[in-house]
Amino acid sequence: MPLKQVRILSTVLLAFAVGQAGLGSGYLDGGRWLLVAHAVNAFVVLVLAILSAVFGFALRRSGAPSWIFYFPLALVAVAGAQMALGFAGLRSVHVFLGVLLVSAITVFCSYCWRLRPGEAATTPVAAEGQRGLGQRAGDSAGRAPEPEAG
Repeated sequence: MPLKQVRILSTVLLAFAVGQAGLGSGYLDGGRWLLVAHAVNAFVVLVLAILSAVFGFALRRSGAPSWIFYFPLALVAVAGAQMALGFAGLRSVHVFLGVLLVSAITVFCSYCWRLRPGEAATTPVAAEGQRGLGQRAGDSAGRAPEPEAG
């Protein structure tokens, strides 16, 4: 179930990020009233990135790949920096970082939809929970581990 939630969140995040680019370009084209909408939408993008990281953490704990948590965590950091640049009035850097942020959010959304539900339980975290406490794991080729010397 968390994979479905992360997929939905990533898609909504992408929609708001694309909308953010449109609001920003409208403001730069002379629509001064769009600046307020651009600022409000920036907070929405930040909250959606935070929620993606929270749900990604839950999914990671259940055995999904680590990027499902760390990617949106990086998006939160970049979105925060992006907001600081915007409020500071550094337009050129703000626009450049905004393009990179929308691109990264697009990649995150794509990765979320490409992740198969069966892949969520194939990481070492999930495998660790399936072994007994005294057992050791074999190597990646499925061979049994070497006996301990001693």
